Amino acid sequence: MIYNKIIDLMIAQKTKLEELLESLKLMQQSIISQQYDNFQQTIDMHQKILADVRNIEKDRTKLIKSVIGSQNYSKNNLPDLIFTALKIQDTKERQNYLTLRNEIAELIKEVTKYNFENMYLIEHSRKFIKDLIVTLYGSKNQRLLDKKA
Repeated sequence: MIYNKIIDLMIAQKTKLEELLESLKLMQQSIISQQYDNFQQTIDMHQKILADVRNIEKDRTKLIKSVIGSQNYSKNNLPDLIFTALKIQDTKERQNYLTLRNEIAELIKEVTKYNFENMYLIEHSRKFIKDLIVTLYGSKNQRLLDKKA
């Protein structure tokens, strides 16, 4: 049944987003504790997880478009269009879809929040390093190595 496939894809997407959130938390700890190896590992994890999320979302979108056809939809009326097209009358199934949808939306908000926090930490670290180099070696025009020595 198409409905079950949509639910399975949403569950897979939720799982991958949870993995992404955990890796973002790990990344934040790596940045704070200045562990470059862990930081690089989390970047590698992000790339794999994001590729999986993209593929799942692509499959889910393709499946939904095959169900609702060329009807215009917004994020607000999409569930009703799916329920109507698939003739889903069971309140429990409808609630299951809506709950998953809300959980995914909340996870996306959390992922976005951690992503912005990590971006801030990275930019702050870069600025700190730049300021430290300028402080230690003077102006930008001064050479770090003296070729005459």
